[in-house]
Amino acid sequence: MSRNKIIDAAIKLFSEFGYHKTSMDDIAKEANVAKGTLYYHFSGKGELFERIVTDGLQMLMEKIEDVLQEDETADKQIRKIVSKHIELFLQYGELIHIISNEITNGIEPDILERIGVIKQNYIVFLSEVLRQGHNDGELNKLNFELAAACLLGMLESASIYVVKHSEAVTSEHLHETINAFVLPALLRK
Repeated sequence: MSRNKIIDAAIKLFSEFGYHKTSMDDIAKEANVAKGTLYYHFSGKGELFERIVTDGLQMLMEKIEDVLQEDETADKQIRKIVSKHIELFLQYGELIHIISNEITNGIEPDILERIGVIKQNYIVFLSEVLRQGHNDGELNKLNFELAAACLLGMLESASIYVVKHSEAVTSEHLHETINAFVLPALLRK
């Protein structure tokens, strides 16, 4: 349980104050654990940050894979990808903020490299869904990895916008807007 409390506290603080402005003391205090307990579970802030990001990305991939069905049309699969991402991005707003913003702010190079591999694997996974849609004759020919990266970037930034402006923009607006951008660009006419 201490490990989960530490991770939850770190997510909150990394999201609110950023990686560099958050200390291990801050995390221990927020988690209400002794500093020794913190170091029992994680050798340092870098390892804790890496664990949060890699576990978060892995969870996102698994949840997206769970909603996709091979026999569905590309249109339905893309809509499910968009819908599930929006649901998860809004549900895990702090985590998405960290994944989107903090991994470019001077994190140790070896940690960034390992996180980059996981993000790239996710982009490749999404690009294969798009490639299959093209092979089935439903989607335009594109650079599928670039299209997947664009889709993820759009979903991340738009979801963060909705979280910050929830009084003016709803998740329904987000679904409509993303689909209005994505589907015409991907689907064959």
